[in-house]
Amino acid sequence: MQVDTLIVGGGIAGLWLLAELRSQGVNALLVSDELGKGQTIASQGIIHGGTKYALTGKLTGATLAIGDMPRLWRAALNGESAVDLSRVNILTESQLLWTSGGIGSRMTGFFASKAMKSRMDAVPRDAYPELFRHAEFHGGLYRLDEPVLDVPSLLATLREQLDDALLQVDVQRSGLQPVGGIYRYQAVLPDGSELAIDAGQIILTAGAGNEALLASFPERSRREFPGMQRRPLQMVLVRGDLPMIYAHALGMSDKPRATITSHRDAEGQTVWYIGGQPAEQGVGKPAAEVIAATQRELTDLLPWMDVSGMKWGTWAVDRAEGGQPDGGRPDQPVFYHHANVTVAWPTKLAFAPMLSARLQSALSMAKSGAKPVAAGLPSPPVATCVWDL
Repeated sequence: MQVDTLIVGGGIAGLWLLAELRSQGVNALLVSDELGKGQTIASQGIIHGGTKYALTGKLTGATLAIGDMPRLWRAALNGESAVDLSRVNILTESQLLWTSGGIGSRMTGFFASKAMKSRMDAVPRDAYPELFRHAEFHGGLYRLDEPVLDVPSLLATLREQLDDALLQVDVQRSGLQPVGGIYRYQAVLPDGSELAIDAGQIILTAGAGNEALLASFPERSRREFPGMQRRPLQMVLVRGDLPMIYAHALGMSDKPRATITSHRDAEGQTVWYIGGQPAEQGVGKPAAEVIAATQRELTDLLPWMDVSGMKWGTWAVDRAEGGQPDGGRPDQPVFYHHANVTVAWPTKLAFAPMLSARLQSALSMAKSGAKPVAAGLPSPPVATCVWDL
């Protein structure tokens, strides 16, 4: 099979890029085993605008880089861009930031500063959600203009639009092969048959899977790639009679104590999916220990709420990123190029539009206008939600 551009990896980075390339007449194909498997399906679906990174009291590089992402996503959600997400389920148009009663005057002043007023606004007490109307709540609530998306809906919408450009492969048995100074992708289909795919550009957007794909490069070539780093999390899930909230809890520290998003499982039950400090601090610890620590944290944050009788679990996920000298989080998407292969990591779900734009600017992609090539071949399904596994 011959295509203009081959994308390997079916997370949001690869799907967004595919949608834009197809709208421009590029004969592009994406291969994957399951769409969103790994980081995308494990995401909380938050379209960050950088507010969380500004809680140090200053605008960081990450804050400035990601600040325009909600606008680009909203254009897609409104059906006003090449990536049409108008049928995606938006869980909430905005999130909450809640502060404890003892928050310092420095942070209170920062929230009221000109730098933050464009990013958040105080919620009047008469507009508080029921969860925060309790007499024991002495903090404050702020509304962040950052939507939260239903990730399975996001993936299903893109799958429906791009189905004739999606090919399901056995990723464990497929890989890159050198051919005369460039590379081709040798795909093994679910039925065991093989398909050689030649492409002017091969773009790897497989997250942690990029590591195995690069292992097929000669050692000399691999040295040209700075490599990949992993920053693991152990996310916490709690299922029960819970209100639907989307919020960052801020204590005396300038970092969120917990980030909570709410979801419905396959049986219609509410699940809180909890990131932030519990997920960061739970890495490498037994699930029971992480759950106990999260229960204590929620009891401290919401003492009037009864968390007994809930069902609890954890989910380990690796955040795969372009390698950094200090191992810290990259401020922006990262990509490297060798021969006809580019390996890319978006860093965060919200950065998918930026990564796509930068790849298109940096690479010369043919636009043959050829018709879809995957029609009639197996198409990758959407990965199963964490809370339904």
